[in-house]
Amino acid sequence: MNTIIRFSLFFVLFLSAFFANSQELDTRQAPLPCVDKTFSVVAHIVLDSLGEPNITEEEITDAIEATNAAFAPICIGFEVCEFRTIDNFQYDMLDRQTTEWEELQVKYHVARRINMFFVDDFGATQPYICGFAGLGDIRELNRSGIVIRKGDCAVPGTFIHEFGHYFDLLHTFEGDREELVDGSNCATTGDLICDTPADPFREGDLVADYVDETLGCRFILPDLDPNGEYYAPHVGNYMSYYPTSCGCGFTYEQYLKMANTYLNAPEKMW
Repeated sequence: MNTIIRFSLFFVLFLSAFFANSQELDTRQAPLPCVDKTFSVVAHIVLDSLGEPNITEEEITDAIEATNAAFAPICIGFEVCEFRTIDNFQYDMLDRQTTEWEELQVKYHVARRINMFFVDDFGATQPYICGFAGLGDIRELNRSGIVIRKGDCAVPGTFIHEFGHYFDLLHTFEGDREELVDGSNCATTGDLICDTPADPFREGDLVADYVDETLGCRFILPDLDPNGEYYAPHVGNYMSYYPTSCGCGFTYEQYLKMANTYLNAPEKMW
């Protein structure tokens, strides 16, 4: 059984268990919208100073196939329609503190396609991130895109996370611990989605202080929210910063937001 089939089977089984056990996802909820769309992706691979890509087309297509499994509940798929190389190695170290990201879009963006750029690093200012994407920019036809760091970051979990941003999902830990465990302010802080529990993670912290992978991705942080309640985030949510090995799903409301972000866009991608 190949990797993609195993991933897809695991994801389907996860969704079945998740939907069956969640109090939020019960029979009273409306079915998720079906976007019924396969998006065309242009993959731009930036070459290094020796002209090497340091990532293969197969690695990219395999990760895209895994992303398709994650987005299947809202009938969204992705297909690489073209691979392109960028021979200016200066962009292989993409420093977002400069104009380089804007330059890439002006020079290489293909209109009405999802543009993915693969680079080696993001510089010393952002040493811990694996990628970034324009928030909700599936609605942008002539700019923006998704950027992925090559190497260990070019894995399905990173792709799925960044596509989540591209379809307008925030991190589960937004709001610097303002969201309360009881969910009373879930609509106005955090990720603004109420079926994702409050997540206390702070960007730049050590993930090992929050999750123990050796114990089945168990959440171990003993901190309390402002009301004195223990946090219990979904460490498997794709929009968290917990290990990609723990990643296993989106929630109903996350799917609903992603589908509606595209369906309500004034113009559509090809």
